[in-house]
Amino acid sequence: MTFINKFESLDKELLSQYHELLGEEGLTQSLDTFARLMPEYIAELERFAQAQQDDDFRRQAHKVKGGCRSLGFARLGALMQYLEKDHWQWSEVPALIADARQWLAEDQETARQWLKAKS
Repeated sequence: MTFINKFESLDKELLSQYHELLGEEGLTQSLDTFARLMPEYIAELERFAQAQQDDDFRRQAHKVKGGCRSLGFARLGALMQYLEKDHWQWSEVPALIADARQWLAEDQETARQWLKAKS
């Protein structure tokens, strides 16, 4: 299982396009919405994992993947694609969800720093 390294955690080209289209305020609002919703999306993913509800778990991973990729959170999107489509064991999932939470915090901070530098 290979994931995107830390230096590729964000699709900065996509973020640049959003910055150009939406401006700083619009992109900030999008990042704020992402920050508000994503923890609950991941919590829901964890609930499905604890219950070992495979179909619901994979659907939720798809939902999280879409949210991540729509704003350029490439590393999280890659992890969610793995959880959605690949073969894994339930015993792997708690550590992967912990990674997702950590990467969410790290990548949101990286995105905020990137946006601040663009200003």
